[in-house]
Amino acid sequence: MKLALTLLAAAAGWLAAANASAAIDAATLTGASTPLQTAQYGVRNYSAPVLTDGKHSPANYMAAPALPVWRFAQADPTGGVLTFERQPAPSNGWHAWSRQGAVLVTGGGNARADRVYTVYNGQQLVAAINQAGNEPKIIRVIGHIDLRWSQNNTVFREYTSYRDQKFGGSISLPSNTTLVGINDAQGRPARMTGTSILIGGELALTATGDEQADFKKWIADGKDGDDYPTWTRNVIVRNIAFDTPWDVNPEDSANAYADGITLSRAQNIYISHLSVSDGDTPDSLAGSTNKTRHDGALDVVRGSDYVTIASNVFNKHAKTTLVGNGDAGRAWSDEGRMHVTFSGNWYDGANTRLPLNRYGQVHMFNNLIAGSTSTKDSDVKFEGGTDARYRSNMLLENHYYSFTGLKVTEVCGKAIKGKDFIGFRSSGHIFTSDKSGTSAIDGQCGYAPPTGNNVWTPPYAYTLQTAAATLTSVPANAGAGKLP
Repeated sequence: MKLALTLLAAAAGWLAAANASAAIDAATLTGASTPLQTAQYGVRNYSAPVLTDGKHSPANYMAAPALPVWRFAQADPTGGVLTFERQPAPSNGWHAWSRQGAVLVTGGGNARADRVYTVYNGQQLVAAINQAGNEPKIIRVIGHIDLRWSQNNTVFREYTSYRDQKFGGSISLPSNTTLVGINDAQGRPARMTGTSILIGGELALTATGDEQADFKKWIADGKDGDDYPTWTRNVIVRNIAFDTPWDVNPEDSANAYADGITLSRAQNIYISHLSVSDGDTPDSLAGSTNKTRHDGALDVVRGSDYVTIASNVFNKHAKTTLVGNGDAGRAWSDEGRMHVTFSGNWYDGANTRLPLNRYGQVHMFNNLIAGSTSTKDSDVKFEGGTDARYRSNMLLENHYYSFTGLKVTEVCGKAIKGKDFIGFRSSGHIFTSDKSGTSAIDGQCGYAPPTGNNVWTPPYAYTLQTAAATLTSVPANAGAGKLP
């Protein structure tokens, strides 16, 4: 038996190496017809708040009640010398796969010298994207980016309405982009505040078309959904501290609009070493009315596929991550997609959705989940963890759960829960709490494992640490500032 396992492991290693050497450069998957979705974003309109589709009442308008201490920069501490910027993404996640086999996510790693940009403000960032378009490009962020500032970070104006924030406060990253933060001379990471990052968008084929009807017709005509020409592909985002934006004019008292980062009809995306939180403007500052001022921290929605979210820190945020944003009404775009890996992430004071998963074939391993169910601080109070929902299929391995106020008997149904999924496997975890001490958590949390066609194994090679090792390795490596 031991010999058989050794041979199997050796064969798996050989196969992974063979796949890596034969991997398709994700840049080649971007067709000439892939539209740029950038022109309408990053340009302020300063419009007045108005009721929009029955939402975003002007009465709900509220400027951010607190502002950060900005650390604007004027010089590059590296002298322009590139280190990690051209590196492709590693091959240990769903991002490195496709329906054609193994993929090498290069982002903008193959950029020409004139497509390597160093930016210090939001307008420079937008200009770099618009100039390079879908060409391979590396954008190096130094200092502090906030689209509410203009004229070389000398003029500040808060967002004036939902529409002003939606368009003027968002940056759309096109295909073949590497967006990275550069640490300053003190090792502090680049930071983005008051700004949403969009990777892709759900578009129709023509200006007068319909995004759902057009896609359905494409499939009905026997065409490959991956060839549908509105995908955004091959993007790497690394080493930035993101403050999720304060929604100045949310949909209503319970639903904000602005996400921190949104992947929509995006494929082969690698996101690592980010620190994502509500920063200086948590929801509690909104008071008891109009209390929800943030939406998702990092959402993967609208048919997005082959994504890895690795070595990030998520804290002080309520609705952390969606994989799939609807049930049966989204089957046309999401069924058979939403392959996402979460590995080496540190959830520390994130409230819920770690993630909430619909349709996704999600692999999670070696994540550290820390929180408190007994704290009086609503901005960091733990409410729910991994949530397997409609048509989801999940594999959870070797997590470390560190809690106050939560008993080991409450883990299943609180930190690990689900319903209406088609597959769920969970094993190898450790749970520690002031209420229950330390316990090994194995098995399914009472959930039935997948059967038949719903049984799957990740097609990529990955190194699985013990849950105990996760407790020390994740804080040492996760978050912004942990790269050169």
